Amino acid sequence: MLFKTGKSHFLIAVILIGLLQACGFKLRGSVELSSDMSPIYLQQNSVFELGREIKSLLISNKIDFIEDEKSSKAQLVLVKEDKKRRVLSVDSDGRAREYLLSYNVTFSIKINSAKSAADKQAAEDHISISRSLLFDPDAVLAVANESEVLYKDMRRDAARLILLKLQAKSTKGVTE
Repeated sequence: MLFKTGKSHFLIAVILIGLLQACGFKLRGSVELSSDMSPIYLQQNSVFELGREIKSLLISNKIDFIEDEKSSKAQLVLVKEDKKRRVLSVDSDGRAREYLLSYNVTFSIKINSAKSAADKQAAEDHISISRSLLFDPDAVLAVANESEVLYKDMRRDAARLILLKLQAKSTKGVTE
């Protein structure tokens, strides 16, 4: 045999990585903003945990953000977040067995260097994410913990969606 099994697997992996790089493949999570959006100013208001999540994503995607609104090229304003819980189903005794957890975020994006007046206006946008939660009366503490984990997961998803909306506005300015 010309190659040992370990070396042949390594060679195949190197060739596949080279082909992926050549075709422009990027990991799903990477977000790029055009130069008209970066550096960006993040106004958190009272939405601190979501703001922290967005800052973490900005850093991991190598997007500059600054603390001075006047020297930024774009502003992301987190207006408010809202958590709700409502009963989805009940058992034969009328006790809640399943809940629907909802996480809603209101935010706005303003681009200072936008050419059109519509893009300069900071119109409010909304993101709404829902998850279902099964209630176990024998494990009340575990259910409470699971609901917090679900809200944290929804917050992380909302931060990713907000960055994707930033990217969409960013590429919109590039194509025009």
